[in-house]
Amino acid sequence: MAKLSDSLYAELRRRIMSGHYAPGERLREESLAQEMQVSRTPVRAALQRLVEDGLLVAASRGATVAGWTQWDIAEAFELRILLEPHAAGLAAERATPQQIDEMDALNDEMHACALAETDDRAARVQAVNNRFHHLLVEAAHSGRLSGMLQNFLDMPIMIGSFYFYSQQDMLDSVSQHRQVAAAIRRRDRRFAEQAMAFHLRASFLRFEMQRVRPGQGEGAAVTPASGSSGA
Repeated sequence: MAKLSDSLYAELRRRIMSGHYAPGERLREESLAQEMQVSRTPVRAALQRLVEDGLLVAASRGATVAGWTQWDIAEAFELRILLEPHAAGLAAERATPQQIDEMDALNDEMHACALAETDDRAARVQAVNNRFHHLLVEAAHSGRLSGMLQNFLDMPIMIGSFYFYSQQDMLDSVSQHRQVAAAIRRRDRRFAEQAMAFHLRASFLRFEMQRVRPGQGEGAAVTPASGSSGA
């Protein structure tokens, strides 16, 4: 039963983090049990874990997907600015040559995607961007740090962020990635930390510039495709 609950938890978490379920959407135990062809007991256990994670809000016989307020997003970025530069510094000391080569390859791929005149450019750039940041955290070789950063990197509000980027914003982001990767290749921990901190602060600045829109107060809840900033 525990193993089944774990697999349901992982699948529902993936759906929430990818934006498959919208903020405020109701998830009912009975409907999920029917869809996944299981009893309601493991579904209930999986939903409870997601409530404890802060991804869902408990409701009668189910739960609703939590929304993100502007302050939630700001806090997430502030925590990420504290943690991810440390990951970059560790990567400068611990990354394998293969991981560094892969970072460079991802930056080349992201640059090509940013230049492409296609309807799905933003989605493609965001996908490669996400892979770069996950690889960097992996290259830090710190399980504890990876666990703390995982939720921030996979937040729907982060994943949908590049839809607000201009082409130049995307190219600037690639350039900042290249600085981080170059510092890691040179095994320069301090520069890697500084380059990553600058990259995240620049992304946060874009978020702050969009923070309050007409009809949307500072505490208003936002969806994965609004008022966000990418990195």
